[in-house]
Amino acid sequence: MATSGRAAVEVVERVVVTPTTRPTAATPRHGEWIPVLGELTHQLDRGPLYDRDLPDLSRALDGVLGAVRRRHRPR
Repeated sequence: MATSGRAAVEVVERVVVTPTTRPTAATPRHGEWIPVLGELTHQLDRGPLYDRDLPDLSRALDGVLGAVRRRHRPR
């Protein structure tokens, strides 16, 4: 404390950079998709996903199912 009875103050300036996007995890490959889709199922059942996101999720899953059906045609 200074002799005047006031505390000394030091002003410090710094730049804080906040990332605008979250880092993405590596894309699952091969059998890694099974637990990822299981987790999605679990989250849908528990309800932590927003209802407003469900139409987009449904369209994306329709695309996934279409690709699976095209690849997995009975021969």
